[in-house]
Amino acid sequence: MPPWPVDPARSLKFRNDARLSQRDIDTIVAWADAGAPRGDGVPPKPPEDSWARFQGRSPDFTVALTGDMHIPAQGAFPYVTVFVKVPFSEDRWIAASQTKPSNPDVVHHMALTEVSLPPGMTPSDAQHTAAQLGVPVSSFIKPAVMTPTNPSRPDMLSIYTPGSGLETYADGSAKLLKGGANNYVIFNIHYQTTGKPEIDRSKIALWFASSPPEHQLYRVNGAGETILANRQELLADSPGEKAEGTHVAIPPIPPFAENYELVGVTAYLDPLTIYQFHPHAHYRARDFTYSVVYPDGHEQTVLSVPRFSHHWQMAYELETPLKLPAGSKLIVTAHYDNSAKKMHNPGPDKAVYFRAMNQSWDEMFTPFVQLSFDGNGTDSLKIGSVIGCLAKTPAGDWSLQHARLLQHSSSQEIAQTQGTTSSELNEARDQPLGEGDYQLYGVSVFGPANHLGEKVAVKGVFLGDSSAHRVNVTSLQSVAANCAQ
Repeated sequence: MPPWPVDPARSLKFRNDARLSQRDIDTIVAWADAGAPRGDGVPPKPPEDSWARFQGRSPDFTVALTGDMHIPAQGAFPYVTVFVKVPFSEDRWIAASQTKPSNPDVVHHMALTEVSLPPGMTPSDAQHTAAQLGVPVSSFIKPAVMTPTNPSRPDMLSIYTPGSGLETYADGSAKLLKGGANNYVIFNIHYQTTGKPEIDRSKIALWFASSPPEHQLYRVNGAGETILANRQELLADSPGEKAEGTHVAIPPIPPFAENYELVGVTAYLDPLTIYQFHPHAHYRARDFTYSVVYPDGHEQTVLSVPRFSHHWQMAYELETPLKLPAGSKLIVTAHYDNSAKKMHNPGPDKAVYFRAMNQSWDEMFTPFVQLSFDGNGTDSLKIGSVIGCLAKTPAGDWSLQHARLLQHSSSQEIAQTQGTTSSELNEARDQPLGEGDYQLYGVSVFGPANHLGEKVAVKGVFLGDSSAHRVNVTSLQSVAANCAQ
């Protein structure tokens, strides 16, 4: 049986829980104690096409790389991007999918998205034209399916990681494959070398639903808006290469560091439902924890993977989808061990980097979630900024006293980030305090005890009307060591 890395005491229930029941365990033990006698049944014949069976049937559609990929014996092998044409003119709804390599030894991970190109333009045409004009290739190659609350964030059609298998979706939900004259599925594949030349031809199988679902599913990075490294919040415009799936440059893990911590925070401005968690990292990741802070301030751990293994990275499908009201916040915490004690660590004496298109010896912090958006988009909550004195109430809660709303001169795009930028921080230092009080939720990850009595700039989703003065915090930055008005 496959391993099940989840701590059930600190997690919700999952419908793909692979643990055996006590009854099954007792049956196997009794069979072994009896000498493992052979039964009378005939072993089932495996399917000739090697795909799993969904609802007892073969896939409706399969897509494979257009040719074999040849991986050298050694060295860094750049990520491979392959475009495969979608042959449908009409939209198709996906009820289940299975993505797999033909050679699992060399596929580190694989991400599939769908894109649209202008009529008559091929992917190579788009890349050539973009290079000639000196513009991003995204000027021509655009995601086919985007999340409705964040048009800059595309849906990820499928993911393969070691341990992945058949992915099925809860009743009433499905993923969209857009039909169109010039749509493509992109295979983005991270290969790793094995010491000898290898060949792979990865592929995906899809099972279609007979009708449109009640809920459309989107797969996104669940906690990439604000990042904290070892409890230090990173500025949203910090210099350096942005870590894949985030808006920030994550500092490298130092040599021999045994407990490097990353925390990702994302607030949701609309109601949504989460169906699946899928933490992804490389060799040095030690654990992952997903927690939710609700609009009333209470917190709940929803997934704990205390012994994360790169060799078995599962998507955890919730038995009961998790409904989150607008104003909720997801916090994902991961720890990394770069010491010699960490099994399969390729080099504890080297710094480990988080960047784009990471090699096996780099690291990643990608806590995926699969979700649907339940609102109509017309009554979304807002991200706001406020400055004041950080205080602790007699009940042990955190509040902002002598507070006032911040007025930023930054552009609308920057002002809408959930993390704080350097320009916002500089503006906050010069602004005076006010007379308001704000109740702060979900601040423990920001180490508020270290800033007690300081003048701080707080950013987050504002809950209720303007008189409610409640904030689910996405950023907390000190701007002065004391709070003298």
